[in-house]
Amino acid sequence: MLRVVLFGMPGPLAGAALTALLEAGVTLAAVAVPAPPGAPPVAPPPRSSAPARLIPLGPPPPPGLLDLAQAHGVPTLALGSVRVPAVHEALRALSPELVCVACWPWRIPPTLLAVPRLGFLNLHPAPLPELRGPAPLFWAFQQGRASTAVTLHWMDAGLDTGPIALQAPLELPVGLDWDTAEQQAADLGAALLRELLARLAAGALPRRPQGSGGSYRPAPGMADFAVDPGWPAERAFRFMRGTAAWGHAYRLPATLAAPPLSTVLAYEPTGSLGTPLVVQGQTVRVQMTPGILVARC
Repeated sequence: MLRVVLFGMPGPLAGAALTALLEAGVTLAAVAVPAPPGAPPVAPPPRSSAPARLIPLGPPPPPGLLDLAQAHGVPTLALGSVRVPAVHEALRALSPELVCVACWPWRIPPTLLAVPRLGFLNLHPAPLPELRGPAPLFWAFQQGRASTAVTLHWMDAGLDTGPIALQAPLELPVGLDWDTAEQQAADLGAALLRELLARLAAGALPRRPQGSGGSYRPAPGMADFAVDPGWPAERAFRFMRGTAAWGHAYRLPATLAAPPLSTVLAYEPTGSLGTPLVVQGQTVRVQMTPGILVARC
């Protein structure tokens, strides 16, 4: 029976991955989460909800990953670093043949990647090689994409650059919200993980190099919640609706002297205001290219 360790941050992606591993009947040696700043390299996980967030911004993750592991008798631990000998020794002591990763804030060093016989396998909600980096769903919404993907790939020394094991498309219909998108990505990732485990059990080891090119986007900052009137109205609507759960105001260019936008209400794909901006009470109508964006300030 395959012996597996899961590295993850509390949230839908890691929770769905853990459920898939439990249902697959593998031997789960441990679930590891990132420890809060200042914690020792290897320690029991915090008993409160989730470890401190280590990727800036974003909606708070729901609890449940550690509770689910503990309910099934899976050992849990918190790692304060992945670059110290104590963590290397702790992983070797668990004797994993495979490490699955779902939302992990630090790059895994080659010495750690070499511990499991099969390697490290990462769930990444993006169409790799596009949208490498820590918040791919945010950037898919920010770019107004109508679809993205979930990729299961083997990890190497780069960041989201390793060979692809499996990949499947994920539709992003107009008006999709963050929580729904994240859960759909998690469910699709779990399905890919189950398929991969079945292939491994049958003796297959799917892997293909990522295509050339690709893109990397960092963790979003406050400046990334800007809305450009040069965008189509549909793009701005997709972005604001999809990332509203992050709880940040959206800003138009300073030249418009517009108030920050809090909630998107609607959009018109075509149409002209005859002026860049119309403010009526708390409702703001913005001339886009093309179309009109309707939001609340």
